[in-house]
Amino acid sequence: MQTLPPFDELKAMAENDPDQLEALRLSMSEEIISQASKEMQPRLRAQLSHINHVIGYGKNPNHTNILLMAELQQQLRRLAQALNAPETLSDQTAEIRPFRRPEPDS
Repeated sequence: MQTLPPFDELKAMAENDPDQLEALRLSMSEEIISQASKEMQPRLRAQLSHINHVIGYGKNPNHTNILLMAELQQQLRRLAQALNAPETLSDQTAEIRPFRRPEPDS
């Protein structure tokens, strides 16, 4: 398993070779996911895809950090809700109505 380089090396990568830092992030993420159970891997890949989308939306590193922090806070709120009031969680929030054909004009 890869080890995270020292902070100074990561800082230098961020300043001088951000593509190398991104490659390291992705390879370490993939390594962690591949070591998870087969049942959890699809959920972890979906979470990584969502994180990548958030990162891609960021306009600069500070904006990206703010977006990621907001995502983390939302996940923590959902975890707290699952622990404290699991009955309030629902997968379906849409109201499903039956389709009715319009009445023919008489």
